[in-house]
Amino acid sequence: MVKHLSFYKKNYPRPQLVRDNWTDLNGEWDFAFDREGNGAEKGYTEGFRDRKITVPFSYQCKASGIGEEELCKDIWYSRTFNVGETAGKRVILHLEGCDYESRIWVNGADCGGDTGGYHRHSFDITEALKHGENTLVIRARDSYSKEQPRGKQRWEDHNFACWYIDTSGLYKSVWLETVNENYIQSVKITPDTDGEKAEMEIRANTLSDCLAYVKVSFCGKTVAEAEGRVINGACALSVGLNGNMHLWQVGEGNLYEAEITLSAQGKTDTVHSYFGMRKISLENGAVLLNGKPLYQRLILDQGYWENTDLTPPCEEALEKDITDMLAMGFNGARKHQKVEDERYLYYADLYGYIVWGEMPSMYEFTQKSRKTFLREWQLAVEQQYSHPCIIVWVPFNESWGIEGILTDKEKQDYVNGVCRQTRLWDATRPVISNDGWEHTESDLLTLHYYTQNGDDLYSAFDTVEKCCADKYPGHDRGAFAKGYGYAGQPVLITEYGGTSFVKDAVGDNWGYGEAVKNDGEYLSRLKALTEGIEKNGLVCGFCYTQLSDVYQEVNGLLKFDRTPKEGFGEFRTVFGEKK
Repeated sequence: MVKHLSFYKKNYPRPQLVRDNWTDLNGEWDFAFDREGNGAEKGYTEGFRDRKITVPFSYQCKASGIGEEELCKDIWYSRTFNVGETAGKRVILHLEGCDYESRIWVNGADCGGDTGGYHRHSFDITEALKHGENTLVIRARDSYSKEQPRGKQRWEDHNFACWYIDTSGLYKSVWLETVNENYIQSVKITPDTDGEKAEMEIRANTLSDCLAYVKVSFCGKTVAEAEGRVINGACALSVGLNGNMHLWQVGEGNLYEAEITLSAQGKTDTVHSYFGMRKISLENGAVLLNGKPLYQRLILDQGYWENTDLTPPCEEALEKDITDMLAMGFNGARKHQKVEDERYLYYADLYGYIVWGEMPSMYEFTQKSRKTFLREWQLAVEQQYSHPCIIVWVPFNESWGIEGILTDKEKQDYVNGVCRQTRLWDATRPVISNDGWEHTESDLLTLHYYTQNGDDLYSAFDTVEKCCADKYPGHDRGAFAKGYGYAGQPVLITEYGGTSFVKDAVGDNWGYGEAVKNDGEYLSRLKALTEGIEKNGLVCGFCYTQLSDVYQEVNGLLKFDRTPKEGFGEFRTVFGEKK
């Protein structure tokens, strides 16, 4: 059983910036489809009674209580909530995830809106509040547009290939927090293991001169303190650990707690955060964690659940995905085409579980989509920055949304620009330009190959020349886009396997290659494939496809309901570290 941090609050949606005064708004809401798009004219902004929905589940999934798959571009939510005295306070409404566009009304007053399905939408609703009961209304808009980042959400009215039912509207937690007039908005923490210190950037909503104070503890013992002035809304602090440095390692989530207090005009605002001390570097074709080679044993994790889709059924489900994979021998996950719930990252931080942070793909390359993608990617990176579990950024996958990058210089330049911007936002983690093939300026060379023969998997990449080939064997893709080549990057096989049982691969269900017929054949094939990678001295890690079945894809190690297809011990002999 994992030991939580001292300030842990069950179901708290933002575990790296925790306050005591918060209200969970998940649960039953009023809901309406607005197929004509005239809900505002019908008075929905003042509240309405139509049908019920369970938030935070999207209306498309069964857990919402609706379970209708047809896309409705405008949908409405309404509920009441009570507030007490707010004099000298601000009340902030947070939508952890709303796909794709949100608009907020409180007691009929327009309180703003935001766009993007993969970052937190936040609104100061103080001026619209009244003492006692208040009415909150949210309108969400979604579409099948391929210009908006979609990830694995389909853009047609049916599932196909490896794309699944879309997720519209609220699909992560909705909550309120009460803060002082002057309050801490964000805390960015960068570990510096060489200097045995943590660099903290504290941002506040106030431009007035005020004081920030930080107390850092480890296992309940205070190990460092620092303070500084907040000027123009920002304070940068360098917090030395005074010889008390404990490294965050794989399987050892050594975390420091940070209590941060803002003092302004005689009042204080206190938040709780945490960080891990670890360093990611690249050297001699290897990925290093704290100066030592790290062999990554990753699982491709799409973060879909049966009946709840992109929303975890409960907090415990997030933790269980991690503990199940650890029990099966994996040391991390590539979070594929999804910006995951931050509570998942909290558990990954606690367990010392590696995570690759990936951006959901767009599927059309236009001026609008490029601008939209870059904004959403920046917000996603900034929101996840301080989690030590994340060690790699992946903005693009398999040329999705950038088809033609092999020879198209405009697309090459755009991808390079996104990667360079990512490195400016975060200089501490490597960036993969285009996971799978057709890399441009990439810090890692990551290859996807779905042969079902272990010897073929080995021989396809047993030399540098083969790893860098213009086309992989039996494939029309190769390692690099034209004009780019190998520069000593670490090599990883970041998609392989995808094996399914024949008993599952019927009808529209599918996996890669010929399905296996029994348990013995299944484990034998997985073992041969994984050994084909492990014995390759050029390769420093793998990512197996995938954690669970997802709709028509039946190539998971677990079924869609998370029932394992084999015992954890059997899987561990395949994927775990060999002694």
